[in-house]
Amino acid sequence: MDYGLVIFVLTGSLVSISFAQTRQYFFVSTSLNWTNAQSICRRDYTDLATIESTADIVDVSNTTSNYTGKAWIGLYDDLENSWRWSFNDGSFYGAGEETYRNWLSSQPNNVGGQQYCVELLSTSPFFGLWGDSECNMTKQFVCYNGTVNGTASFVLVETPLNWTDAQIFCRANYVDLASIRNSTENAVVTSTARGNFVWIGLYRQKVWSDGSNSLFRHWADEQPDSGRERCVAAQFNNSGRWSDEDCSLAFPFICFTTIPPNAEGFRTIAQLETSIALQWNKVNDNVGFILQFNGSETNFIAPAGDGPITHAVSSLTAGTFYTFTLFSVFKNVRSSGVNITAATYPPTTDSFRSTGQNETSITLQWNKVNNDVGYILQFNGSETNFSAPAGDGPINHTVSSLSPATYYLFTLFSVIANIRGTGLQLSAATEPPIVYSFRSTGQNETSITLQWNQVNDNVSYILQFNGSETNFSAAAGDGPITHTVSSLSPTTYYTFILFSVFENVRSSGFGIVAFTAPSNAEGFRSTGQNETSITLQWNQVNNIVGYILQFNGSETNFIAAAGDGPINHTVSSLTAGTKYTFTLFSVFWHISSGVNVTAVTAPQNAEGFRSTGQNETSITLQWNQVNGNVSYILQFNGSETNFSAAAGDGPITHTVSSLTSGTKYTFTLFSVFENVRSSGVNIAAVTEGPTYVLGLNIKLTSLNPLSESDMENVVAELFRQLGLSPELLSLKIQSVER
Repeated sequence: MDYGLVIFVLTGSLVSISFAQTRQYFFVSTSLNWTNAQSICRRDYTDLATIESTADIVDVSNTTSNYTGKAWIGLYDDLENSWRWSFNDGSFYGAGEETYRNWLSSQPNNVGGQQYCVELLSTSPFFGLWGDSECNMTKQFVCYNGTVNGTASFVLVETPLNWTDAQIFCRANYVDLASIRNSTENAVVTSTARGNFVWIGLYRQKVWSDGSNSLFRHWADEQPDSGRERCVAAQFNNSGRWSDEDCSLAFPFICFTTIPPNAEGFRTIAQLETSIALQWNKVNDNVGFILQFNGSETNFIAPAGDGPITHAVSSLTAGTFYTFTLFSVFKNVRSSGVNITAATYPPTTDSFRSTGQNETSITLQWNKVNNDVGYILQFNGSETNFSAPAGDGPINHTVSSLSPATYYLFTLFSVIANIRGTGLQLSAATEPPIVYSFRSTGQNETSITLQWNQVNDNVSYILQFNGSETNFSAAAGDGPITHTVSSLSPTTYYTFILFSVFENVRSSGFGIVAFTAPSNAEGFRSTGQNETSITLQWNQVNNIVGYILQFNGSETNFIAAAGDGPINHTVSSLTAGTKYTFTLFSVFWHISSGVNVTAVTAPQNAEGFRSTGQNETSITLQWNQVNGNVSYILQFNGSETNFSAAAGDGPITHTVSSLTSGTKYTFTLFSVFENVRSSGVNIAAVTEGPTYVLGLNIKLTSLNPLSESDMENVVAELFRQLGLSPELLSLKIQSVER
């Protein structure tokens, strides 16, 4: 240890000092009795010397180089106030009970200077009185064994032991050596002792003037040796060993001043590029501090309160190491000091930015500070270290294995010698997932309906086509999102790109091509029909590949015809007199909405069309009904007569009147369905001329029965063979059965 001489003016005395770890010792050459020496030390220093180790002995010896006598130290006997009980549980003692004493007259007296333990005398005339005794003597003893119903219980141990061994025995087998709190318990212990001199738990030690509890002793041989010599001196001619002395003697003395403890918790709590904030715990209200660095010192008074002391050192250089030494100071005595090394933050990098991202990574970039500075990138509780790269260009780093559509907070620190800068923060997000479910679900001539599945509630969408963009918020619920793009051109393909968007960051996008439906063919019409076919016609549609004609649950495909003329198609194998609905679709990747035309086949001609009678001015015609949906047109002499379908199933009869007698007429009968005529059937009939009555008796033989009509036909044929025209005759057949 360093030591030296300091001259104090103290009533003309010479004072020398030496430093120990916790105390600074002072030799005062003025001779005083112990009590006066104590007063001077307490006035000018801290107290008379307390010595706790052989190192302290050396430091005390070093306070003087030429004195060989005795000097007072702070150890002394206090026969009144230094006694204490072995059982030291404070809750056991009530008010005043811990200081109960029952000393024998003239006790304690410390005969021989070694009486530190107490015995109880249980024989008359000293029944229940106490006396001090040397602790190494062997005696029976009384142990305390706890309480029973609130009353202390005591046990006599008749095996003689010294006081220390008796204490060990009681603590091992009961509670402790007996404590006596009042006269009642004193009587109980006296009775328990059964007339023996017994150890009880009261003992003492020499005490230090400053109240220290140190048990270190450095006695000279055969010391201490007198109960009357209650103060202790160090012998400088005997390696600093101690002897007990009469307190009234005058000796030089050793004082000490407590070297204040170093402040605990001396640390750096913050730093910036040009400052460092230091903090340490307060020692006590009497201790100040000196902060030393860069050859300068700053003094601090102990502040009020119990909180830590904080001091910011400013005007420093960025990225630089500093060593700070903090001394606690009491009465101008410094502690040994504690050191810390701290550095200012390195300069903060600039231009920390995100330069790109995809679904699982974000690329970051920042400008280099200098070649001495490294970097730490912090996010999600992890840190990545970067050495300063060669060259002057920016530093690029891609953070991978990230979650799509997620917001990340990155903090970048510049670092020099493990000291971080203040850090720059950057928020960046990964791209949301690509919407692979993007599809076209329908279209017509001027619109296309698009659909895609939701990514999640945090993701919105941008639909891009034809150089325009449409924004969509995330829809409520979990169902797909549907959007119809309208005002489009027919028969046109469009490219749609769908971006999912999170925190204004777009996914890479997913594109589809979709087509509008072609225009319907114009001029779709029926251009003709017969009983079993209908001819259809329509105009070509530009850019159309083909057509689909749909009717009766079947479809017929047509390739677009060459040229610009209309397309004709005859649908055959139809049923006569039937209405058909035809739907025509134009086809170009998709089909058009379709156009419809209704057309009918021509009805069948009426069967059995004939003349059933005539006179000079009329002809009666008859024909069989076709069906209930068919009407009729009778055409002759350039005129037409319409007939509705008659009720029932019987034949239809019609008499054409106002005719010329003896004249031949040609009648054409059309059956009509939905204004479409059949091909028509013709008959010729004549009105009667002048009336001749001709009676013929013709015998006909037939193997089969003949109707009157059949017989009329036979007779007509007979007349023809005879050169007569049956059309000019009015035949009346009368059949007679024989």
